[in-house]
Amino acid sequence: MSAEGGDLNPVAERLARLMRDCGLDSKVMATAGAPIVFGQRKESDHLPTILVYGHYDVQPVEPLSAWSSDPFTPQIRDGRMFGRGTADNKGQHIAQLLAIKAVLESYGRLPVNVVMIVEGEEEIGSPHLEQWVDEHAHLLKADFAYTSDGAIHPSGRPVVLCGARGLLYLELTLRVAPVDRHSGNFGGVSRNAALELSRAVSSLWDRDGEVAVPGFHDAIAEPTDLERAAVEALPLTWPIPASERLTQVTSPSDWFQRVLLRPNMNISGLSSGWTGPSMKTIIPASATAKLDVRLVPNQDPDDIARLVTEWLRAKAPNVEVNVLSAVRPSRTALDSPIVDRVSRAVEFAWERSPLLYPSLAGSVPDFVFTSNLAIPSVIVPYGNADQANHAPDENMVLDYFHKGARTFTAVLHAFAPRTPHD
Repeated sequence: MSAEGGDLNPVAERLARLMRDCGLDSKVMATAGAPIVFGQRKESDHLPTILVYGHYDVQPVEPLSAWSSDPFTPQIRDGRMFGRGTADNKGQHIAQLLAIKAVLESYGRLPVNVVMIVEGEEEIGSPHLEQWVDEHAHLLKADFAYTSDGAIHPSGRPVVLCGARGLLYLELTLRVAPVDRHSGNFGGVSRNAALELSRAVSSLWDRDGEVAVPGFHDAIAEPTDLERAAVEALPLTWPIPASERLTQVTSPSDWFQRVLLRPNMNISGLSSGWTGPSMKTIIPASATAKLDVRLVPNQDPDDIARLVTEWLRAKAPNVEVNVLSAVRPSRTALDSPIVDRVSRAVEFAWERSPLLYPSLAGSVPDFVFTSNLAIPSVIVPYGNADQANHAPDENMVLDYFHKGARTFTAVLHAFAPRTPHD
Protein backbone atom coordinates (compact mmCIF):
# COMPACT_ATOMS: atom_id res chain seq x y z
CA MET A 1 0.00 0.00 0.00
CA SER A 2 1.79 3.12 -1.21
CA ALA A 3 -0.25 5.38 1.08
CA GLU A 4 1.24 3.68 4.15
CA GLY A 5 4.82 3.53 2.89
CA GLY A 6 6.86 0.40 3.49
CA ASP A 7 8.97 -1.74 1.21
CA LEU A 8 7.20 -2.55 -2.06
CA ASN A 9 10.21 -4.22 -3.66
CA PRO A 10 8.99 -7.78 -2.91
CA VAL A 11 5.72 -7.01 -4.76
CA ALA A 12 7.64 -5.55 -7.69
CA GLU A 13 9.99 -8.54 -7.88
CA ARG A 14 7.07 -10.96 -7.87
CA LEU A 15 5.40 -9.04 -10.69
CA ALA A 16 8.65 -9.06 -12.67
CA ARG A 17 8.73 -12.86 -12.36
CA LEU A 18 5.15 -13.05 -13.59
CA MET A 19 6.06 -10.90 -16.60
CA ARG A 20 8.91 -13.26 -17.43
CA ASP A 21 6.62 -16.27 -17.03
CA CYS A 22 4.28 -14.66 -19.56
CA GLY A 23 7.01 -14.05 -22.13
CA LEU A 24 8.33 -10.55 -21.45
CA ASP A 25 11.87 -9.54 -20.64
CA SER A 26 11.45 -7.69 -17.36
CA LYS A 27 13.30 -5.89 -14.63
CA VAL A 28 12.59 -3.83 -11.53
CA MET A 29 13.74 -0.23 -11.93
CA ALA A 30 14.26 2.18 -9.05
CA THR A 31 12.62 5.57 -8.61
CA ALA A 32 12.83 8.05 -5.74
CA GLY A 33 9.80 6.21 -4.36
CA ALA A 34 8.34 2.79 -5.15
CA PRO A 35 10.02 0.84 -7.98
CA ILE A 36 8.59 0.51 -11.48
CA VAL A 37 8.39 -2.89 -13.15
CA PHE A 38 9.40 -2.68 -16.80
CA GLY A 39 8.72 -5.42 -19.33
CA GLN A 40 9.05 -5.71 -23.08
CA ARG A 41 8.91 -8.09 -26.00
CA LYS A 42 10.27 -6.85 -29.29
CA GLU A 43 9.38 -9.03 -32.25
CA SER A 44 10.52 -6.74 -35.08
CA ASP A 45 11.53 -3.15 -35.82
CA HIS A 46 8.88 -3.18 -38.55
CA LEU A 47 5.95 -3.88 -36.24
CA PRO A 48 3.84 -1.38 -34.27
CA THR A 49 4.48 -1.11 -30.53
CA ILE A 50 1.84 -0.94 -27.80
CA LEU A 51 2.80 0.61 -24.45
CA VAL A 52 0.77 -0.97 -21.62
CA TYR A 53 0.37 0.78 -18.26
CA GLY A 54 -0.81 -0.53 -14.89
CA HIS A 55 -0.16 -0.12 -11.17
CA TYR A 56 0.52 -2.71 -8.49
CA ASP A 57 -0.07 -0.56 -5.41
CA VAL A 58 -3.45 -0.67 -3.66
CA GLN A 59 -5.49 1.38 -1.22
CA PRO A 60 -5.46 0.67 2.55
CA VAL A 61 -7.99 -1.96 3.61
CA GLU A 62 -9.51 -0.22 6.65
CA PRO A 63 -12.05 -0.75 8.09
CA LEU A 64 -10.88 -4.35 8.24
CA SER A 65 -14.01 -5.43 10.12
CA ALA A 66 -16.16 -4.57 7.09
CA TRP A 67 -14.51 -7.25 4.92
CA SER A 68 -16.24 -10.60 4.52
CA SER A 69 -12.85 -12.34 4.17
CA ASP A 70 -9.15 -11.55 4.51
CA PRO A 71 -8.44 -8.77 1.95
CA PHE A 72 -5.06 -10.26 1.07
CA THR A 73 -6.22 -13.86 0.71
CA PRO A 74 -8.23 -13.86 -2.53
CA GLN A 75 -11.47 -15.83 -2.41
CA ILE A 76 -13.84 -16.77 -5.21
CA ARG A 77 -17.53 -16.49 -4.35
CA ASP A 78 -20.53 -16.31 -6.67
CA GLY A 79 -18.44 -15.83 -9.80
CA ARG A 80 -16.28 -13.08 -8.36
CA MET A 81 -12.81 -12.89 -6.87
CA PHE A 82 -12.70 -10.87 -3.65
CA GLY A 83 -9.57 -9.18 -2.29
CA ARG A 84 -7.74 -5.89 -2.28
CA GLY A 85 -6.40 -5.15 -5.78
CA THR A 86 -8.53 -7.73 -7.60
CA ALA A 87 -9.99 -4.97 -9.78
CA ASP A 88 -7.82 -1.96 -8.93
CA ASN A 89 -5.52 -2.74 -10.55
CA LYS A 90 -3.81 -6.12 -10.35
CA GLY A 91 -6.62 -8.14 -11.92
CA GLN A 92 -6.73 -5.84 -14.92
CA HIS A 93 -3.04 -5.76 -15.84
CA ILE A 94 -2.69 -9.48 -15.09
CA ALA A 95 -5.40 -10.04 -17.71
CA GLN A 96 -3.08 -8.28 -20.20
CA LEU A 97 -0.16 -10.50 -19.22
CA LEU A 98 -2.16 -13.71 -19.55
CA ALA A 99 -3.35 -12.57 -22.98
CA ILE A 100 0.28 -12.16 -24.03
CA LYS A 101 1.10 -15.61 -22.66
CA ALA A 102 -1.84 -17.20 -24.48
CA VAL A 103 -0.87 -15.64 -27.82
CA LEU A 104 2.73 -16.77 -27.44
CA GLU A 105 1.66 -20.30 -26.55
CA SER A 106 -0.64 -20.39 -29.59
CA TYR A 107 1.55 -18.71 -32.23
CA GLY A 108 5.08 -18.60 -30.82
CA ARG A 109 5.29 -14.82 -31.32
CA LEU A 110 3.27 -11.67 -30.84
CA PRO A 111 1.71 -9.84 -33.79
CA VAL A 112 3.10 -6.54 -32.44
CA ASN A 113 5.79 -5.34 -30.05
CA VAL A 114 4.79 -4.75 -26.44
CA VAL A 115 6.29 -2.51 -23.75
CA MET A 116 4.77 -2.65 -20.28
CA ILE A 117 5.26 -0.45 -17.22
CA VAL A 118 3.56 -1.13 -13.89
CA GLU A 119 4.17 1.44 -11.16
CA GLY A 120 3.75 1.34 -7.40
CA GLU A 121 2.51 4.85 -6.60
CA GLU A 122 -0.69 5.44 -8.60
CA GLU A 123 -2.82 5.50 -5.46
CA ILE A 124 -0.84 8.48 -4.12
CA GLY A 125 -0.80 10.47 -7.36
CA SER A 126 2.19 8.88 -9.17
CA PRO A 127 4.67 11.46 -7.80
CA HIS A 128 7.74 9.89 -9.44
CA LEU A 129 6.31 8.48 -12.66
CA GLU A 130 6.77 11.56 -14.85
CA GLN A 131 10.46 11.91 -14.03
CA TRP A 132 11.01 8.20 -14.66
CA VAL A 133 9.20 8.39 -18.01
CA ASP A 134 11.28 11.41 -19.07
CA GLU A 135 14.51 9.66 -18.10
CA HIS A 136 13.58 6.42 -19.89
CA ALA A 137 11.71 7.76 -22.90
CA HIS A 138 14.10 5.85 -25.18
CA LEU A 139 12.67 2.59 -23.77
CA LEU A 140 9.07 3.70 -24.22
CA LYS A 141 8.83 4.45 -27.94
CA ALA A 142 5.39 3.25 -28.99
CA ASP A 143 2.52 3.95 -31.35
CA PHE A 144 0.04 4.38 -28.52
CA ALA A 145 -0.52 3.69 -24.83
CA TYR A 146 -3.12 1.26 -23.50
CA THR A 147 -4.43 1.21 -19.93
CA SER A 148 -7.04 -0.99 -18.27
CA ASP A 149 -8.32 0.59 -15.07
CA GLY A 150 -11.74 1.47 -13.73
CA ALA A 151 -15.10 -0.08 -14.61
CA ILE A 152 -17.33 -0.91 -17.53
CA HIS A 153 -20.79 0.66 -17.73
CA PRO A 154 -23.34 -0.58 -15.14
CA SER A 155 -25.43 -1.96 -18.02
CA GLY A 156 -22.63 -4.42 -18.81
CA ARG A 157 -21.47 -2.63 -21.95
CA PRO A 158 -17.73 -2.15 -22.33
CA VAL A 159 -16.30 1.35 -22.55
CA VAL A 160 -13.38 3.04 -24.30
CA LEU A 161 -12.10 6.21 -22.64
CA CYS A 162 -9.99 8.83 -24.39
CA GLY A 163 -8.49 10.68 -21.47
CA ALA A 164 -8.70 11.58 -17.80
CA ARG A 165 -9.30 14.66 -15.74
CA GLY A 166 -6.27 16.01 -13.91
CA LEU A 167 -5.95 16.17 -10.14
CA LEU A 168 -4.60 18.80 -7.77
CA TYR A 169 -4.65 17.84 -4.09
CA LEU A 170 -4.01 20.58 -1.54
CA GLU A 171 -3.58 20.54 2.23
CA LEU A 172 -4.41 23.80 4.02
CA THR A 173 -3.17 24.58 7.53
CA LEU A 174 -3.95 27.65 9.63
CA ARG A 175 -2.53 28.30 13.10
CA VAL A 176 -3.58 31.42 14.99
CA ALA A 177 -2.26 30.69 18.51
CA PRO A 178 0.32 28.41 20.17
CA VAL A 179 -2.34 26.45 22.08
CA ASP A 180 -6.14 26.05 22.23
CA ARG A 181 -7.81 28.64 24.49
CA HIS A 182 -10.62 28.31 27.04
CA SER A 183 -13.80 29.50 25.30
CA GLY A 184 -15.17 31.04 28.47
CA ASN A 185 -12.10 33.11 29.21
CA PHE A 186 -11.22 33.97 25.62
CA GLY A 187 -14.45 33.61 23.60
CA GLY A 188 -15.23 36.73 21.59
CA VAL A 189 -11.73 38.16 22.00
CA SER A 190 -9.40 35.42 20.70
CA ARG A 191 -9.01 34.33 17.06
CA ASN A 192 -10.60 31.01 16.11
CA ALA A 193 -8.68 28.95 13.52
CA ALA A 194 -11.68 26.80 12.63
CA LEU A 195 -13.84 29.84 11.91
CA GLU A 196 -11.17 31.68 9.90
CA LEU A 197 -10.22 28.67 7.77
CA SER A 198 -13.88 27.76 7.18
CA ARG A 199 -14.60 31.27 5.94
CA ALA A 200 -11.57 31.24 3.65
CA VAL A 201 -12.44 27.83 2.23
CA SER A 202 -16.11 28.69 1.71
CA SER A 203 -15.07 31.71 -0.36
CA LEU A 204 -13.68 29.37 -3.03
CA TRP A 205 -17.23 28.89 -4.37
CA ASP A 206 -19.98 31.30 -5.33
CA ARG A 207 -23.64 30.96 -4.28
CA ASP A 208 -24.33 28.58 -7.18
CA GLY A 209 -21.51 26.22 -6.19
CA GLU A 210 -19.20 27.26 -9.04
CA VAL A 211 -15.50 27.83 -8.34
CA ALA A 212 -15.08 31.57 -7.65
CA VAL A 213 -11.27 31.79 -7.78
CA PRO A 214 -10.31 34.44 -10.37
CA GLY A 215 -8.54 32.88 -13.36
CA PHE A 216 -9.60 29.32 -12.50
CA HIS A 217 -11.57 28.90 -15.74
CA ASP A 218 -9.45 31.08 -18.04
CA ALA A 219 -7.30 28.40 -19.72
CA ILE A 220 -9.98 25.75 -20.16
CA ALA A 221 -10.15 24.12 -23.60
CA GLU A 222 -13.83 23.92 -24.51
CA PRO A 223 -15.10 20.40 -25.33
CA THR A 224 -15.26 19.56 -29.01
CA ASP A 225 -18.53 18.82 -30.76
CA LEU A 226 -17.51 15.15 -30.89
CA GLU A 227 -16.90 15.08 -27.14
CA ARG A 228 -20.26 16.69 -26.37
CA ALA A 229 -22.00 14.29 -28.74
CA ALA A 230 -20.26 11.30 -27.10
CA VAL A 231 -21.58 12.33 -23.69
CA GLU A 232 -25.08 12.87 -25.09
CA ALA A 233 -24.95 9.34 -26.55
CA LEU A 234 -24.30 7.72 -23.14
CA PRO A 235 -27.13 5.83 -21.42
CA LEU A 236 -28.18 8.63 -19.12
CA THR A 237 -29.49 7.47 -15.75
CA TRP A 238 -28.99 9.06 -12.35
CA PRO A 239 -25.98 7.46 -10.57
CA ILE A 240 -27.17 8.51 -7.09
CA PRO A 241 -30.58 9.22 -5.51
CA ALA A 242 -32.18 12.68 -5.62
CA SER A 243 -31.53 13.26 -1.90
CA GLU A 244 -27.77 13.21 -2.54
CA ARG A 245 -27.72 15.46 -5.63
CA LEU A 246 -27.06 19.18 -5.81
CA THR A 247 -30.17 21.04 -6.88
CA GLN A 248 -28.37 22.81 -9.74
CA VAL A 249 -27.66 19.46 -11.45
CA THR A 250 -30.75 19.42 -13.62
CA SER A 251 -30.55 16.16 -15.59
CA PRO A 252 -28.46 13.02 -16.11
CA SER A 253 -26.97 14.69 -19.21
CA ASP A 254 -25.96 17.70 -17.11
CA TRP A 255 -24.46 15.30 -14.55
CA PHE A 256 -22.18 13.62 -17.09
CA GLN A 257 -21.23 16.91 -18.75
CA ARG A 258 -20.07 18.11 -15.33
CA VAL A 259 -18.08 15.04 -14.30
CA LEU A 260 -16.51 14.26 -17.70
CA LEU A 261 -15.97 17.64 -19.35
CA ARG A 262 -15.81 20.29 -16.63
CA PRO A 263 -13.45 21.02 -13.73
CA ASN A 264 -14.48 20.85 -10.10
CA MET A 265 -13.17 21.64 -6.63
CA ASN A 266 -14.10 19.60 -3.57
CA ILE A 267 -13.49 19.69 0.20
CA SER A 268 -12.30 16.19 1.03
CA GLY A 269 -11.48 16.76 4.69
CA LEU A 270 -11.80 19.25 7.59
CA SER A 271 -10.24 18.97 11.02
CA SER A 272 -10.07 21.34 13.97
CA GLY A 273 -10.71 21.57 17.68
CA TRP A 274 -12.39 18.90 19.79
CA THR A 275 -14.16 16.09 17.93
CA GLY A 276 -14.01 13.42 20.64
CA PRO A 277 -16.79 12.24 22.99
CA SER A 278 -18.79 14.55 25.22
CA MET A 279 -17.59 18.17 25.30
CA LYS A 280 -14.50 20.34 25.57
CA THR A 281 -15.04 24.09 25.55
CA ILE A 282 -12.08 25.43 23.56
CA ILE A 283 -11.19 27.90 20.87
CA PRO A 284 -9.13 25.95 18.30
CA ALA A 285 -5.61 27.22 17.77
CA SER A 286 -5.23 25.42 14.44
CA ALA A 287 -7.32 23.99 11.63
CA THR A 288 -6.64 21.94 8.52
CA ALA A 289 -8.55 21.27 5.34
CA LYS A 290 -7.90 19.14 2.29
CA LEU A 291 -9.08 20.04 -1.20
CA ASP A 292 -9.11 17.97 -4.37
CA VAL A 293 -9.44 19.76 -7.69
CA ARG A 294 -10.33 17.95 -10.93
CA LEU A 295 -8.90 19.62 -14.01
CA VAL A 296 -9.71 19.53 -17.73
CA PRO A 297 -7.45 20.07 -20.77
CA ASN A 298 -5.28 23.22 -20.73
CA GLN A 299 -5.59 23.66 -16.96
CA ASP A 300 -2.14 23.36 -15.42
CA PRO A 301 -2.09 22.14 -11.79
CA ASP A 302 0.81 24.44 -10.89
CA ASP A 303 -1.08 27.48 -12.19
CA ILE A 304 -4.27 26.46 -10.39
CA ALA A 305 -2.34 25.87 -7.14
CA ARG A 306 -0.92 29.40 -7.39
CA LEU A 307 -4.34 30.96 -8.05
CA VAL A 308 -5.99 29.10 -5.16
CA THR A 309 -3.12 29.96 -2.80
CA GLU A 310 -3.28 33.66 -3.67
CA TRP A 311 -7.05 33.71 -3.15
CA LEU A 312 -6.91 31.91 0.21
CA ARG A 313 -4.10 34.10 1.55
CA ALA A 314 -6.13 37.18 0.69
CA LYS A 315 -8.82 35.79 3.03
CA ALA A 316 -6.54 34.21 5.66
CA PRO A 317 -3.01 35.63 5.34
CA ASN A 318 -1.37 33.03 7.57
CA VAL A 319 -2.73 29.95 5.82
CA GLU A 320 -0.13 27.44 4.63
CA VAL A 321 -0.90 25.63 1.36
CA ASN A 322 0.89 22.37 0.61
CA VAL A 323 0.57 20.58 -2.73
CA LEU A 324 0.24 16.84 -2.07
CA SER A 325 -0.38 15.75 -5.66
CA ALA A 326 -0.49 17.32 -9.12
CA VAL A 327 -1.61 15.23 -12.11
CA ARG A 328 -2.19 16.98 -15.43
CA PRO A 329 -5.32 16.30 -17.50
CA SER A 330 -5.06 14.19 -20.65
CA ARG A 331 -7.09 13.81 -23.82
CA THR A 332 -6.87 11.83 -27.08
CA ALA A 333 -9.06 12.86 -30.00
CA LEU A 334 -12.19 10.73 -30.29
CA ASP A 335 -11.77 10.49 -34.06
CA SER A 336 -8.22 9.11 -33.79
CA PRO A 337 -7.66 5.99 -35.95
CA ILE A 338 -6.17 4.37 -32.81
CA VAL A 339 -9.45 4.87 -30.94
CA ASP A 340 -11.44 3.42 -33.83
CA ARG A 341 -9.28 0.31 -34.10
CA VAL A 342 -9.28 -0.32 -30.34
CA SER A 343 -13.06 0.14 -30.25
CA ARG A 344 -13.54 -2.48 -32.96
CA ALA A 345 -11.30 -4.91 -31.05
CA VAL A 346 -13.32 -4.31 -27.87
CA GLU A 347 -16.56 -4.93 -29.73
CA PHE A 348 -15.18 -8.21 -31.10
CA ALA A 349 -14.12 -9.40 -27.63
CA TRP A 350 -17.29 -8.42 -25.76
CA GLU A 351 -19.72 -9.00 -28.63
CA ARG A 352 -21.21 -5.61 -27.75
CA SER A 353 -20.34 -2.18 -29.11
CA PRO A 354 -18.45 -0.10 -26.53
CA LEU A 355 -19.55 3.24 -25.17
CA LEU A 356 -17.10 5.99 -26.07
CA TYR A 357 -16.20 8.36 -23.22
CA PRO A 358 -14.19 11.53 -23.88
CA SER A 359 -12.66 11.31 -20.41
CA LEU A 360 -12.45 9.41 -17.19
CA ALA A 361 -14.19 11.37 -14.42
CA GLY A 362 -11.33 10.51 -12.08
CA SER A 363 -7.60 10.86 -12.56
CA VAL A 364 -4.86 8.53 -13.73
CA PRO A 365 -1.39 9.60 -14.95
CA ASP A 366 -2.42 9.36 -18.60
CA PHE A 367 -0.71 12.69 -19.32
CA VAL A 368 2.76 11.12 -19.25
CA PHE A 369 1.80 9.38 -22.49
CA THR A 370 -0.16 12.11 -24.31
CA SER A 371 2.05 15.02 -23.16
CA ASN A 372 5.52 13.73 -22.25
CA LEU A 373 5.70 10.97 -24.87
CA ALA A 374 3.30 12.69 -27.33
CA ILE A 375 1.44 9.51 -28.27
CA PRO A 376 -2.30 8.72 -28.27
CA SER A 377 -3.65 6.88 -25.27
CA VAL A 378 -6.81 4.85 -24.62
CA ILE A 379 -8.25 3.41 -21.42
CA VAL A 380 -10.28 0.20 -21.66
CA PRO A 381 -11.58 -0.96 -18.25
CA TYR A 382 -12.35 -4.60 -17.50
CA GLY A 383 -13.70 -4.15 -13.96
CA ASN A 384 -17.36 -4.47 -12.99
CA ALA A 385 -19.23 -1.30 -12.04
CA ASP A 386 -19.82 -2.61 -8.48
CA GLN A 387 -16.21 -3.63 -7.90
CA ALA A 388 -15.99 -1.68 -4.60
CA ASN A 389 -12.50 -0.44 -5.38
CA HIS A 390 -11.00 1.56 -2.49
CA ALA A 391 -13.65 -0.03 -0.23
CA PRO A 392 -14.19 -3.27 1.72
CA ASP A 393 -14.96 -6.42 -0.29
CA GLU A 394 -13.30 -5.19 -3.48
CA ASN A 395 -14.03 -7.73 -6.19
CA MET A 396 -13.79 -8.54 -9.88
CA VAL A 397 -16.31 -10.57 -11.85
CA LEU A 398 -14.38 -13.52 -13.30
CA ASP A 399 -16.24 -13.35 -16.59
CA TYR A 400 -15.04 -9.76 -17.02
CA PHE A 401 -11.48 -10.83 -16.19
CA HIS A 402 -11.69 -13.43 -18.97
CA LYS A 403 -13.20 -10.85 -21.32
CA GLY A 404 -10.31 -8.55 -20.44
CA ALA A 405 -7.76 -11.12 -21.55
CA ARG A 406 -9.79 -11.73 -24.70
CA THR A 407 -9.96 -7.97 -25.32
CA PHE A 408 -6.22 -7.48 -25.14
CA THR A 409 -5.69 -10.48 -27.39
CA ALA A 410 -7.97 -8.79 -29.93
CA VAL A 411 -6.11 -5.48 -29.52
CA LEU A 412 -2.77 -7.18 -30.19
CA HIS A 413 -4.09 -8.65 -33.42
CA ALA A 414 -5.95 -5.49 -34.42
CA PHE A 415 -2.66 -3.62 -34.83
CA ALA A 416 -0.78 -6.33 -36.70
CA PRO A 417 0.19 -5.25 -40.24
CA ARG A 418 -2.43 -6.42 -42.75
CA THR A 419 -2.07 -7.88 -46.20
CA PRO A 420 -4.84 -8.22 -48.83
CA HIS A 421 -4.99 -11.93 -47.98
CA ASP A 422 -5.61 -11.13 -44.26
